[in-house]
Amino acid sequence: MSDIVVNYFIEKGELFRRIMDSRIMTMRAKKIAKGIAKQLMMLGIEKGYVLDVGCGTGRVALELAEIGYNVVGIDISPIYIDIASERAKSRGLNNRVTFILCDARFIDQCSFDSTRFDAVIFVWSSVIGYYDEETDVRILSTIRNMVKDSGVLMFVDFVNKDYLVMELGLIGPRLVAYDYDDVIVLEHTIFNPVVSEILIKQRFYRKEGLNYIFLDEAMFRMRIYSLSELVDIARRSGWCIHKVLKDVEGEPGYTPLKPLNIIFTLCREQENAR
Repeated sequence: MSDIVVNYFIEKGELFRRIMDSRIMTMRAKKIAKGIAKQLMMLGIEKGYVLDVGCGTGRVALELAEIGYNVVGIDISPIYIDIASERAKSRGLNNRVTFILCDARFIDQCSFDSTRFDAVIFVWSSVIGYYDEETDVRILSTIRNMVKDSGVLMFVDFVNKDYLVMELGLIGPRLVAYDYDDVIVLEHTIFNPVVSEILIKQRFYRKEGLNYIFLDEAMFRMRIYSLSELVDIARRSGWCIHKVLKDVEGEPGYTPLKPLNIIFTLCREQENAR
């Protein structure tokens, strides 16, 4: 497992949890879950089994379970899986959602039952991009064998390379302050166009009256993809594009000013041969 992934999501996982579980991200998760459900229903998947890869503390998986889907959420962080499992129990959703400690790179070795999924979701640039392109293709190829013939794959709320290239190309490395309830996060983003990679360094401060008390710092690195690049790695994995959305709520089309939302279906043999 990448040292930087271990450091950020496991060793310093409590820091990122403060972001995931903030009010703004919780409300965003509710909106995303409704949008995912809307898209699935339009594809005729009104019920069924959904796999949430890189589920974190379950913010989207739990909402989908509330809507009526049976959900399995996986994550490499035991901190997040423990929190998500407790929340499922407290919300009375144990019969509809399960959280499993699992490294997505070896997802076929994780403790699933024989369930074949109706849909697989990657939300908020989870997993894809944290290792290398070959690993991304391998993950998506493995998942292809875990879905039904009518199964779909969704990338939701993904970092849009076109936007970052435009923004960081014009202004250079950026430093932005984000307010997440009781913490402020100073986030410094650097883009390396040679390898299409962003390095994000974060400093966390706890609010205390009018003062800000330094808590810790963390960093992560990830490969970012354009729309065409994501479509390409998906096709190489046996997934063909079905629809591109400006937002997960359903407006079709593409804009470089918003995150990527893409729906894939399984390629037919002739499509995969192109």
